Amino acid sequence: MISNLNNEHAWPYEIDPILEALFRYVDSLSLPETPYVTGRPPVSKKSLLKCFFLKTYFAIGSLRKLVRILQRFRCFQRACGLGEVPHLSTFSRAAKWFREQGFPVFHAQLLKDLEVRYPQIVLIDSTALRSSLYDSQAKWGVSTRYHWFKGYKLHLCTTAEGIILSHVLTTANRNDAAVAPELLVSLKQWDIELVLGDAAYDSEKVRQTAEQSGILLLSPINRRNSEERKDAYGRVLPVFLKTRFGQWLFGLRREIERVFNELKSDGLEQPRWYGFHRYLLHVLCCILMHNFEFLL
Repeated sequence: MISNLNNEHAWPYEIDPILEALFRYVDSLSLPETPYVTGRPPVSKKSLLKCFFLKTYFAIGSLRKLVRILQRFRCFQRACGLGEVPHLSTFSRAAKWFREQGFPVFHAQLLKDLEVRYPQIVLIDSTALRSSLYDSQAKWGVSTRYHWFKGYKLHLCTTAEGIILSHVLTTANRNDAAVAPELLVSLKQWDIELVLGDAAYDSEKVRQTAEQSGILLLSPINRRNSEERKDAYGRVLPVFLKTRFGQWLFGLRREIERVFNELKSDGLEQPRWYGFHRYLLHVLCCILMHNFEFLL
């Protein structure tokens, strides 16, 4: 896609107006500007953040490639508000800042602008993200679609409308039930009543974590646990799922599957990439871009 652009005249805004709207939104944010003391002229964090969104939009595989593309296409420099292209080390430090500090601030502000206050029903699930077979940080795991694959897993909590509330990126060998407590704890700031998950979350520990947060977790009975289940939950839930209300309620889980499909169609999964932090930066930008579309 990039090789077909004219160096001086092709603007990314002509490709997707959402990118233009996103850049305007970045300009409206209040981000702490603490330039690095390196002897070089300071670079605005907003400009660096725009570069990361540009990297995500074009699925640019590394920060080194991003620097080369910015140097080649002046239109991208102007779009990101750069007078000159920063050094690779500047992008590396900014990427670490964004993963650890910038994303939580941006995401919280975005959810505030979306007026996400009382999401009574939340959906929880995970999806497989394949990576390069040469990725030493990735692990082998099993998924319904790919069977055995090497890569990572993106675990999400979303509203019934599809807005992403929280996430965890893990290697592919992590079990959904083992990651669920971390996701559920992150939901304490909202007044949530129900969390709907699939059979992978049928775990007493997961339900206890949810109860401690004042949340009722509902998930179908896992077949591997069906013979041992003699508690009230194991007796009542199968009956509840046969009722019309139960079928409607669990039908809402199709929304989180739609979210995963949209994310992947927009380039979330990059099977040729390697490196956990590289993949994480890409995933964080994809989450923000997905949620931002609800503002349009």
